[in-house]
Amino acid sequence: MITVKNLPFFNVVASGVASLELPLGMTFNRIILKLGGTIFTKAMITKIVAKLNGKNFFEITGAYLDKINTYRGLTANAAYLTIDFNEPFAKTVGGMYAGAIGTAQGVNSFTLEVTIAGATAPTLESWSMISEPQPLGLINALVSHPVTFSAAGKFPIVLPHGPNAGHLIERVHFFHTNMTALEVKKNGLLIFEEMAIAINEFIQTEYKHVPQAGLYVYDPIVAQDLARVVDTANAQSLQFNVTVSAADSIGVYAEYATRIERL
Repeated sequence: MITVKNLPFFNVVASGVASLELPLGMTFNRIILKLGGTIFTKAMITKIVAKLNGKNFFEITGAYLDKINTYRGLTANAAYLTIDFNEPFAKTVGGMYAGAIGTAQGVNSFTLEVTIAGATAPTLESWSMISEPQPLGLINALVSHPVTFSAAGKFPIVLPHGPNAGHLIERVHFFHTNMTALEVKKNGLLIFEEMAIAINEFIQTEYKHVPQAGLYVYDPIVAQDLARVVDTANAQSLQFNVTVSAADSIGVYAEYATRIERL
């Protein structure tokens, strides 16, 4: 793998959208952002969007991405933020590099947008970790499915499923205030029995993950075995039943292995 410094971002200002067009040809495994300037924190990144051929496939805030990275075991550093398209701790070499963004064929544009709000004289640099050219295939996508509940209770969240979606679910992240438990049903059968936060996080720590406050992670590949992804193509129904102790707005972010045309 080769690490290269990217061209400068355009329009890095205190409040605005900085943008970067990435060169095509190589395969992108991860992109590392460096935040600098007088005052510029990850909390001031209100949106990161990666696009292939003009279509969003990765969208999240800086603070939320930092929590996801920390949960996965990546290094936490106030000045750096990684957009990782790989599974670096997977049990197989093939699994480690699954989901990388091949741009040698099937890609007309690959762009990155970083929305900044409230910074003071910010600077933004980036590096890409790349490997040999490959055509665009299955990619690691991060897709937002926000929901709001007006009272306590147990409520279903339905994510895209069926042959027209065809995503492989690697993880689903629930950013919450009052969520207490989750169960998952596929085709009416329990595939994740109702589990409170404490036991879910204990299991995750046994596999060297780092649970984060205010984040419930449904992680079928918790043991770093990518064969355990949840295939949504053969799902006639797919429900994530969330229990909340009070009204809550939950930021739901699904990590999919999928094709860009399915998003």
